[in-house]
Amino acid sequence: MKKRMSIFTVVFIVGVLFMTSGTAMAAWTATPAAINVASGANPGLLYAVNPGNAAAGIVALGTYTLSGAESLDSGAFVTITLTGGAVFGANAIAASYNNTPGAFITMMTGSGGAGSTEAKFRTSVFAGSPGAILFTSNSSFNIAGVTPGSNVDVLITLTTSAGTVITTNASMRAATGGQYMFTGVKGVTFTGPAVATRATVDVLASPAYSKFLNSSLTGAQGTIGIAAGGNAATVPAAGIAAKKTIVTLTGDFKGITKVTCTGLYGSDNTGSTTLGLAGQFYINSAMTEAYATTATEFNGVIAVNPIFFVDGTTVQAQRMFTTKVENLVDANYTANVWQAAIDNYRIVRNGVFFSANSLGPLNNIKISDLSGVVPTGGAKILISAWDAAGVKLADASGLTDVLLQNNATVILTGTEIAARFVGTPMKYEVAIQSLNATLSNIKKDPVTGGITSTVYVPVDSGGGAL
Repeated sequence: MKKRMSIFTVVFIVGVLFMTSGTAMAAWTATPAAINVASGANPGLLYAVNPGNAAAGIVALGTYTLSGAESLDSGAFVTITLTGGAVFGANAIAASYNNTPGAFITMMTGSGGAGSTEAKFRTSVFAGSPGAILFTSNSSFNIAGVTPGSNVDVLITLTTSAGTVITTNASMRAATGGQYMFTGVKGVTFTGPAVATRATVDVLASPAYSKFLNSSLTGAQGTIGIAAGGNAATVPAAGIAAKKTIVTLTGDFKGITKVTCTGLYGSDNTGSTTLGLAGQFYINSAMTEAYATTATEFNGVIAVNPIFFVDGTTVQAQRMFTTKVENLVDANYTANVWQAAIDNYRIVRNGVFFSANSLGPLNNIKISDLSGVVPTGGAKILISAWDAAGVKLADASGLTDVLLQNNATVILTGTEIAARFVGTPMKYEVAIQSLNATLSNIKKDPVTGGITSTVYVPVDSGGGAL
């Protein structure tokens, strides 16, 4: 008796395993083509979208083939659910068994209606297996909620008329090699360098810091890649219109004659190219911003690689330039800033320079060359000054250059330095036309007569504060 019970139990378990394992044979056997949903799209384009960009009319959303364990009695329930931010549009979604109209009816008013993520059907006939449930739509999905990084899957749940669940949330994507119906992507992708690209102006130029290294007027370039979608498998199907994508460089452009960039066209901040040139940023009249745009529809990849040119006569201060990428409104896209201004390019200086704000009659500044390769005739010591209000002071009349010879030392008193300017200096900036030097700030205490000394020796080219 016990033996027969054991055999019966084994047979029962095997039967259960056979019945439940049958669901693994079920699958979505036909699905629509995948569509990328570009952020920044005009919302009107996102409210009634056909999967696969099919022509208007009845289109197949997918076919689900029933397995041996998924036979549905009359009155059973079939539910499909959208994930990832998509919802059903205004037009009806329908389902049929073996392409027989009327095999399913909508169970409740509003199921599968506009704005819903779920459509629930009830069988009106027995749906045996093998058999296929075909889902169709009269062209309507709302994908406004599909954001970059989100993916729209279609799930199916099968339940008997008595409410027993047969299959739960079978994924269309899992059965079709990882294909989602909709995938959210960035309308414009921006890839910038981890470290700002630097171009070095040379202290040994004549005048100092008026040219880039090796006597070149041309600074180094840095590449930033930007890319946009826009094709048959993307909503919108078009890229961003010509002259609607703007790259803005912001910084101090004084002394810069031009900034070139292959693949872009000079424009103003509205995209107008009237004053612009091909392959060159347009610098505004205030010399604070430079703009370039895409002369044709932007639907691909562009390397933003500015090359800076200086005029060869203006002393170039250290400064940085930021990059911003945006698009203006066009028929397919709303206005968007894809990359807020970030530090991408810098003009730096070699040589030795320092600043000070406590020089007076009791101070002596000693400057010694360590390079041994100063320009012929000596390295100039260039001094600028500002008053307490931040106003740059004019040079006094009759000044002569302060020159530093190879390995020599120059001593300047605080009184001598102040006398080089019209007004009352508070902050000084000093540049030395030497690749390496040592600096000392020596001050005599007016009460004790003692001496304090601050020494700065740059390891390489560069500057500091005294």
